[in-house]
Amino acid sequence: MKVLILEDVIEHQVRLERILNEISEESNIPILYKTTGKVREFKEYIENDEVNQLYFLDIDIHGIEKKGFEVAQFIRHHNPYAIIVFITSRSEFATLTYKYQVSALDFVDKDINDELFKKRIEQSIFYTKSMLIENEDVVDYFDYNYKGNDLKIPYHDILYIETTGVSHKLRIIGKNFAKEFYGTMTDIQEKDKHTQRFYCSHKSFLVNVGNVREIDRKNLEVVFYEDHRCPITRLKVRKLKDILEKKSKK
Repeated sequence: MKVLILEDVIEHQVRLERILNEISEESNIPILYKTTGKVREFKEYIENDEVNQLYFLDIDIHGIEKKGFEVAQFIRHHNPYAIIVFITSRSEFATLTYKYQVSALDFVDKDINDELFKKRIEQSIFYTKSMLIENEDVVDYFDYNYKGNDLKIPYHDILYIETTGVSHKLRIIGKNFAKEFYGTMTDIQEKDKHTQRFYCSHKSFLVNVGNVREIDRKNLEVVFYEDHRCPITRLKVRKLKDILEKKSKK
């Protein structure tokens, strides 16, 4: 289980890390965590690192009220499947999770005793394990590894993959999220040649065939969920049309 923590007070960092270690040992659940008190560093982890499953966030970061909510929105943009838990002394902010539309699993008060605190953290760990890890066999994932960098996202939520202009760095555009990751178009196509989930509509784009709604021949665009679009070259239109027709007959 991969966990990312945003907490600017060393004392609280140490407390949470200690409890995570205890839960990991007692429950025999491998927990890999990273902790930082810097918002910029936290965001860099999200943009450049592999996808985490569980996020623990303080709300008041370096005296900036509600900063944790803004960070949670950033997480949601990059990882819509993230499980977010707020750990804070500002319990009066609990109702604001609805305003910020971040759908937090829990709101843990820092001031409760260690026994109760551990129980709440433990519940978050067990929930994450049951929802995201034990159900992996039910969901069909795009499971990609490139030079030690892992990415795992359900196929049904991927619209297309595009180049970024940076060597060996790509971007997934999905339903309500975008995620940059390391890899190459050639490598993905090579690994996809047996399943053929993706089709190269353009030298800079791989479309997820399962989420293509139609082809806009006039504008030479592939149309997806909620009218998301990406380009397709004229020479690629016929082949994609044939693929979609075969798919519709299955």
